[in-house]
Amino acid sequence: MTAEQLSRLRQIVETEINEIHTAMELWRACNGLDENGRPNVEELAERMLRQQWKDKADRRMVELLRLLGRMEEEDFGICEECGEDISPRRLEAVPATTFCAQCMTQRETAQAAAV
Repeated sequence: MTAEQLSRLRQIVETEINEIHTAMELWRACNGLDENGRPNVEELAERMLRQQWKDKADRRMVELLRLLGRMEEEDFGICEECGEDISPRRLEAVPATTFCAQCMTQRETAQAAAV
């Protein structure tokens, strides 16, 4: 992976991190209280959905921050299975992947056959 490709991938990841930060600020602004300061049923249901979204966003943020750290490692962009380079196009589509498209397809086929 060239320095330019790595820089572009880093920009994609950092953009997603910033988008999650912005969404988290909006999430914090929603408190689900009625005009009397009491929670109502509809708001409680919405709050549960927002909490589920937040949990998912938190997990994604951790994944992205780990990815930024991995990008500094010498073997970033190398398939864990076959040791070949993962295509820049695949990394742009799925930045956290550790498998090339061919090895991932083989893994998915093997998992499907095991079920």
